[in-house]
Amino acid sequence: MHPIFIRLGPLAIHTYGVFVAIGFAIGLAVAGWRARSEGISAEQVSDLGVWLIIAGMLGGKLFHIIFFWDDFIAGWHADGIRSLREGFVFYGGFILATLAAVVYAHKKRQPLAKLLDIFSPSLALGHAFGRLGCFFNGCCYGKPCSLPWAVTFPPPHIMAGVPVHPTEIYEALGNLAIFGGLSLFYRHKRFDGQVWWLYVLSYGVLRLLVEFFRGDYDVFYFGVLTIGQIVAITMIVVASLALALAPKVVKLRPA
Repeated sequence: MHPIFIRLGPLAIHTYGVFVAIGFAIGLAVAGWRARSEGISAEQVSDLGVWLIIAGMLGGKLFHIIFFWDDFIAGWHADGIRSLREGFVFYGGFILATLAAVVYAHKKRQPLAKLLDIFSPSLALGHAFGRLGCFFNGCCYGKPCSLPWAVTFPPPHIMAGVPVHPTEIYEALGNLAIFGGLSLFYRHKRFDGQVWWLYVLSYGVLRLLVEFFRGDYDVFYFGVLTIGQIVAITMIVVASLALALAPKVVKLRPA
């Protein structure tokens, strides 16, 4: 646990923010490289990237406020406006960033499905860096366990001294695997949008599984499911339907 990356006088640069920035930068670079094979300029990717960054951060914060209201209020009472630097939920950022991509593609008359395919591997790669930031920040922690790879956070962490599942590392490794798999599959896709829906499906499965080891939830729906698992199941169902139905309504590329 190392929440502060470096202090420059009164200015504290947070490790979480550093990793998120690295993830955005590398993700955009990879997407720009991939865009050339689709006849889309790197400048267009960078332009859309600005939309996605703003929408992603805004959506992540709004989702945290809506579904983790008590945590938000506690942080506000403790640190005031400075508390806004923490507490971002991936799903909120994912949903609002996706809507931003739809609006951008419509406004700029760009092929939405191709853009989503281009960004899908980069999204997984950037998310892996974000989860490493979570690990150093001590958030999104796991349940207590006695496994050899359990981690122990120092005070003042709420689980200080208790070995827990390194769920942040689980998800980071899973996202790296998704990035590698989608990158290898990209050149074999049969229709535009296929890589995107494979990302939605694979991340839904990853998140559904990792959530069973998370220890930072107080509210469970239907007695067993976290809000993260409910969204993950929705992603799995929607993506599975899209992958099954799309070949019937779109023109397939030669195998």
